[in-house]
Amino acid sequence: MPTIDFIAHNEETIRTFKPVLAKKAQPEWWKKTKVFTDHQGAKTQTIRACPAMDDWLKTGWIIESQHDIEVINGNAPGVPDRNFKVKTDPVGRIASPNHPHAQLGSFTPWGVPGKVRDAFKLRAPWNVKTPPGYSCLYLDPFLHSNKYFSVWQGIIDTDRFRTNQDNAQMIFYPKVDHSFTIPKGTALCQIIPFKRETWTATYQLASDKSWHDNKSRITQNDDNPTVEELNMSPKYKDMDKDMKFGPYRNEGFWNEKGQFYTEEEPPPECPMHKNYKDVQRELTDLNWDGEEE
Repeated sequence: MPTIDFIAHNEETIRTFKPVLAKKAQPEWWKKTKVFTDHQGAKTQTIRACPAMDDWLKTGWIIESQHDIEVINGNAPGVPDRNFKVKTDPVGRIASPNHPHAQLGSFTPWGVPGKVRDAFKLRAPWNVKTPPGYSCLYLDPFLHSNKYFSVWQGIIDTDRFRTNQDNAQMIFYPKVDHSFTIPKGTALCQIIPFKRETWTATYQLASDKSWHDNKSRITQNDDNPTVEELNMSPKYKDMDKDMKFGPYRNEGFWNEKGQFYTEEEPPPECPMHKNYKDVQRELTDLNWDGEEE
């Protein structure tokens, strides 16, 4: 299995600021939301039942704040280019240069012209490393709504761009025009590794008949029932009373994505993945001093 390495340079970071699996950092409001709710006298499913949202919420790792972080608006009210800065922590690790609005050209983040025209930046205490051919998505943590800031999203080739804290930079855009504090434990960034692959696409025009044939198990050749038909079956008729998820999750249409991210120890590296000369030295020359002949 591919392994993502979060590399720290002090024991405190390992002990107190370990990135957490996204599936273990779900918002409390999400975990408490019921699958069904009353709407105009009828039971209807909530977003808690949406497998696509559930999957995204459980994908990758979350970088959380290890302590309270003060973000200071250094300019007086009425100044168009506000100067947001992160107050340096006791050992000076997290503060990083901000991004003035001039760097954005004509783009105004989040549609709030004249209110927030500056970004602030943090250095996470991690260097992220992925195997060759793998990059990482750096995303605003999904459904972790924050009233003070949003994360600037992007892709970093963490298999190559990984010197010290080069890929640990996180950019935030304030939603407010005043100083604020980011509490300890706040989800800052969602990191999702992915393999770089070449894709193409087809653009097909199907017949009207194929549309109708695919709407029901009666008209399909493979006798595959639709989710709508399964919802009407006796097996799922009391879904709302039992507060259970529907057939999309339980009839083989869906794979739980959280299973692809684990805290299990990675398997020992296969010798075939190493340089042959290195393997040979490990096996036969215990006294090799590191110098080539």
